[in-house]
Amino acid sequence: MAIVGAIQDGIFGDYSTLAVKAILDFIIILIMASFMGKGCIFSAVPVALLQGFITILAKSIQPFMTEQALHNISFVGSMLIFCVGINLIWEKTIKVANMLPSIIIAVLFAFIAI
Repeated sequence: MAIVGAIQDGIFGDYSTLAVKAILDFIIILIMASFMGKGCIFSAVPVALLQGFITILAKSIQPFMTEQALHNISFVGSMLIFCVGINLIWEKTIKVANMLPSIIIAVLFAFIAI
């Protein structure tokens, strides 16, 4: 949601995905702060920096971000979130961070499949 929402905000000016993500993050941080302390609130700083950087970067890559590329990124992001969910439920761990380059491959695939 962070990547797709920031790209949508940078290219189309649509921040609705980022707003939904902010609400979800707020709820999660409230729960984490109740267990781990109020220091969890400061985790908003790197998230805001990452999303702001991607939003600014989206302006420069706007010619490459077609609708198909955004759909591919959204699909790959959904699969990565699914893998995180699997890691939370079962003991087998999937190394999701190793799959992050697949987001770039999803954009490239949008141009190959044309």
